[in-house]
Amino acid sequence: MPDKHALAIFALVDWLLTESFGAYMLISWIAGGGTRVPAGRPGAEPAGAVPRWVIFGHAGLAFTGLLAWISFVVTGEPALAWVSLGLLAPAIGLGISTVTLWTPYPSVRPADEPQRPQFDGLLGITSDEMLARVLDDEALTTKLVDDLVDSLLTKPAPRRPRVEFSPLIPAAHGLLAMSTILFAVLAAVSAR
Repeated sequence: MPDKHALAIFALVDWLLTESFGAYMLISWIAGGGTRVPAGRPGAEPAGAVPRWVIFGHAGLAFTGLLAWISFVVTGEPALAWVSLGLLAPAIGLGISTVTLWTPYPSVRPADEPQRPQFDGLLGITSDEMLARVLDDEALTTKLVDDLVDSLLTKPAPRRPRVEFSPLIPAAHGLLAMSTILFAVLAAVSAR
């Protein structure tokens, strides 16, 4: 079993990593205009937006808890560890609320949306029956092949899909937050 102080230090390092991911997301949100009030609606949140007090409450409670935890690590006073955990509990609740409100739900495609025709633009083929008739006629098949080759040569080469890492930031923040609370509770219990 690690000694009491090592658990507290490990929780502190974990908490600092969690805070750094959280600070990055908060700064990105502010820079992206997250704090702007819509025109004509002073003091109101945009529809579907997470209230600013939830975001700043989450960040403020977590940071204040971190300061209390640093004080615990420096002094070894168990009461500071429990104060820190007391601040962390509502911060976690607000963080879970933020994730819940910001997570998009699956979109449903409207039933009346028109289907894209097959071979759109190539000899006007829009169905399997039309394609079968074109393939039965040698002249039309030649024209179809020529059109396909021309369309492939005129289109730019397909780009490799870009890997998007931005969803990993809140995921890492959440995983680190879970391990932070685990190690902080273990350190606080062992500090008595």
